[in-house]
Amino acid sequence: MYPIPDHLKSCFVPVGDDNSEMRVTGAIRCACGGLLFTPYINEAGTVAALRCPKCGEKLLLFHAARHGWDAFVAKADYLYDVSGKLHAYDACPQCQARTPFAIRATITSFGRQDFIDESELEDDSGKKLREEDWVNAFSSFRLDVVCPACAQTTQSVIDIETA
Repeated sequence: MYPIPDHLKSCFVPVGDDNSEMRVTGAIRCACGGLLFTPYINEAGTVAALRCPKCGEKLLLFHAARHGWDAFVAKADYLYDVSGKLHAYDACPQCQARTPFAIRATITSFGRQDFIDESELEDDSGKKLREEDWVNAFSSFRLDVVCPACAQTTQSVIDIETA
């Protein structure tokens, strides 16, 4: 099983053969089948959303005050600056093409057993957690974009530890 959070299960498609319970890299696919998106990111790199140009669907990929160990288990949303307007990432920094991008995300985790041991299946506010919730308590989130015009990958548009 991979650490794919519940909110991404419908759009996250694992790629490559280096995936495990501790780390998974995947492409994002819209429900309409679209594989290209306009990413929107805040200045602090703590919120990432996508818009599919094919159908207009909006997807929230990551929000530091809602996703990952600090938000899900520790309830420490105050650790992150999630303010500010989301800005479109709509031009390739290598070739300057104004195009939607393919999206790659990498999620790391300390694993299911660590989640069970460390959380004791309860969040910091006393709410009971299920063993299956380990996927929502991931330890880092990274977002890369791939330009379809020049095939260059822009590494780490967001790269944040969440635990």
